[in-house]
Amino acid sequence: MAPGKQLNHMNSAMLDQVTEHLQALDRSTEAVELDLLSWVKHLLTICSTTAVYGLNNPFLMQPELEDAFWDFDRDLNALLVDVLPSMTARKGHKGRQKIASAFKQYFDNDPSRQSSALTNHRYNTNVRYGLTTLNMGRLEVGTLIGILANTIPTAFYMLAYIYSDELLLKDIRKELQAVISSVPDQESGQVMRYLNVSTMKEKCPLLRSTFQEVLRVHSLGASARMVLKDTMLNDQYLLKKGGVVQIPTSVIHSDTSVWGQTDFQPRRFLKQDASIKEEKRNPAAYRPFGGGSTLCPGRHFASTEILSLTAMMTLKYDVVPVSGRWLLPKPRQQSLATAVFPPENDVKVKITRNQCWGDCQWAFSMS
Repeated sequence: MAPGKQLNHMNSAMLDQVTEHLQALDRSTEAVELDLLSWVKHLLTICSTTAVYGLNNPFLMQPELEDAFWDFDRDLNALLVDVLPSMTARKGHKGRQKIASAFKQYFDNDPSRQSSALTNHRYNTNVRYGLTTLNMGRLEVGTLIGILANTIPTAFYMLAYIYSDELLLKDIRKELQAVISSVPDQESGQVMRYLNVSTMKEKCPLLRSTFQEVLRVHSLGASARMVLKDTMLNDQYLLKKGGVVQIPTSVIHSDTSVWGQTDFQPRRFLKQDASIKEEKRNPAAYRPFGGGSTLCPGRHFASTEILSLTAMMTLKYDVVPVSGRWLLPKPRQQSLATAVFPPENDVKVKITRNQCWGDCQWAFSMS
């Protein structure tokens, strides 16, 4: 999933889905009230899986798979213990079986001609090594954790932090203007506005910095490494060959000797003025996607998805909590496979169109 033609194809399919889902909001002439986390969860589940699995995506064919996956995700710790899972993790156990069965049917129909390159390559590799479609379906349950489990809470927190800070929202909207182009429709006279995803990361440093800070604050996973030879650290810690070293991300990301104040600061990752001498931070101190030879392979896809959704939302819509006040929910501890924990409760919000842009249509551009 490295940058290139194949990833661009996945990104394009994902952005088409995001556009379609946002158009559903546009069809309402009144303010729309919804649960923000639930809405983001549904939107990104469909957009991500359709980009990966194509139009025969099992999540499109069987909408009940959404609940099945999140039941599985919530019960994953108990499933890993594997003591009578049909009793100790009943919902997760049934969800896992339901997803595996749906993906067996998907692979029975040879998805290689209509899916992403990622699915195509994995399917062909599995066939080459003699895996049955039953086992392919079972393997895909684990793949879905990487596609969905961390992206959705990250996107939720991005939107919540930005909309709860009026100055941050204003400044992000201002810098996003650099990646918008407008084209009038000759027949209807309506303006078509395009958000250029390809240049967004470069030209919108505050949006990118906010994303990085959300990951710094909310990445709670851990890396694990096997000790290959006896190693002495700092002349006092002996790591014996064959041992396992665990590296908790939250400890590194909250180290005051590296970060100073560790409260949420969306401008933390902005480059300072060239005239200001800034002490360089050890790159190993920031590990939301892992580090070394085991960086998350889906980081480029996930970053594009989260940043694109956030950018389009902040441009098109005003979002306010129905309660009248933003109270960001604390993370709820989730499975061992989840690095960014979901919020412990949802936030009911009211969404209205941002009237600053007048009557126009929006779409993503990747040129």
